[in-house]
Amino acid sequence: MCQLNMDNTIVPSTITAYRIFLATPGGLDTERQKFRDIVNSYNDIDALEKEVLFIPVGWELTLAGVGRPQALINEDLKRCDFFVLVLWNRWGSPPAKGGPFTSGTEEEYTLACTLLADAAQPMRKIIVFFKTVDAVQLGDPGPQLQKVIDFKKKVEEEKERLFSTFDDVEAFTKHLHVHLAAWMREHEKGLLKKPK
Repeated sequence: MCQLNMDNTIVPSTITAYRIFLATPGGLDTERQKFRDIVNSYNDIDALEKEVLFIPVGWELTLAGVGRPQALINEDLKRCDFFVLVLWNRWGSPPAKGGPFTSGTEEEYTLACTLLADAAQPMRKIIVFFKTVDAVQLGDPGPQLQKVIDFKKKVEEEKERLFSTFDDVEAFTKHLHVHLAAWMREHEKGLLKKPK
């Protein structure tokens, strides 16, 4: 984007970029694609006009390299400003043998919480979504869904995060639009700066 000076010379504008990390276990491919579509559409419709760019980030965009795969993903997460966690009926698989985390998503969430608490890190917000699970499946959850249920209960008991639930992709889209618009308003008011 460029602006014209009084003498009609072109002056480049400054774009503020915010990275949004999406963390999900398997089974939410539609939501992952919709997340990228929504963020890119919001950029085109509103954000770029206001000299802001939201950049969708996720494990599928992490470049291949040497080392534990989750550690490489974590390096991308460390550069992000926002963290969006979406859970449904799967928890995921352990990111390392004998490690402290039962899924890569759990490790990402834990790291995001650590980054949010550190004023020197760019992380500004953590958003948690739960996709509604069919009542039949809740009756016999199995180990994967049971871990999601336990995590949701833990979030409720800790009372440190307000989460949202959604039934379908359309509802997820609406929730995400609301958060993008709120982050844009906070950016315009200077409220996204972290205290140093």
